[in-house]
Amino acid sequence: MKLLKFLSVAVFVTFVSLPTFAKQAPLFPNAYDGYGVSARSLAMGGAGAAMPGSYEGIFYNPATLGFNDDNSVQIEALVFAARNTALDDAKCLPYNNIDRGLSSFFIAQSQGAISWRTLSSYDYYERNGLDYFKMQEDVHAITVSMANKNDKGLSVGLNLSYLYGTILYSEVADGKPLAEAYSGNGFTMDIGLMMPVSDRLFFGINFENIIGFMWWDSFGHDQLPFGVRTGLGYCIGSFSLLADYNKKFYRFGDLEDQFVSVGAEQYISKHFVVRVGAHSPSQVHKEKTKYTYGAGINIAQFSLSAACETFKTDNENVTQYFGSLKVTF
Repeated sequence: MKLLKFLSVAVFVTFVSLPTFAKQAPLFPNAYDGYGVSARSLAMGGAGAAMPGSYEGIFYNPATLGFNDDNSVQIEALVFAARNTALDDAKCLPYNNIDRGLSSFFIAQSQGAISWRTLSSYDYYERNGLDYFKMQEDVHAITVSMANKNDKGLSVGLNLSYLYGTILYSEVADGKPLAEAYSGNGFTMDIGLMMPVSDRLFFGINFENIIGFMWWDSFGHDQLPFGVRTGLGYCIGSFSLLADYNKKFYRFGDLEDQFVSVGAEQYISKHFVVRVGAHSPSQVHKEKTKYTYGAGINIAQFSLSAACETFKTDNENVTQYFGSLKVTF
């Protein structure tokens, strides 16, 4: 009952505050989305709302932490390694507004974790003769995750995040230069639930940005888009199958706001695993579907994972590569 009361108050505060916004900061609608925290989950189509026994699911549902009984410490870093396409990077915006480099980092033990993630990071440049326009956007989050599982197997998880970011803007129009710099700070809260349906089947749901605000210089505050992610996870022996449905309530723009993610993982041996997945709008459209695949190698306390995702933008193929390294102590 206490949890239900807490959820009711959080949702009330979120929606009552909707009409209080000042001037909109110059960001894409999905500027606060980001990627997961592991190449493992990316290779599985970005599914993970019901991923038991793994720390990689904290981005998709913090309640997954409740199913970790291992007291060892795990550290993992994710790197966006490369993008291969005939398009300029700017043409990949706003659908993939994260640039290459370190994307996330987390430390976890038992039923708690702390992570750093890039939510948005890109440079946009456009020139027309002597005139030009340039904008650089960086938004990051530091998140504390925790969960608790009761005797009946119901796990309740919480993500509390501190957000910080910068927007750098410069242009020359009709020979007149202009440059501006803005900084922002904010916070978000996610609440997730996860429970077993049977010995091998799990159900999870996460309420994203139940409370979420970002204060920008000269722009007042943004409210982060509320989201609901729900999914199923099936595990038997060395095989896992995940399926998620994710609904985003973007406040502006015409981006797709409903997605279906599916992924599978099969251990070939205790040292080698292969993964495959797909991520698509709920109205499945071949041209808008991201296909993912990857592999992992486990040696002693080290786990190295690689992921690749392919999709089309403006009728051109785009391929992106990720890698993550996990160390267990």
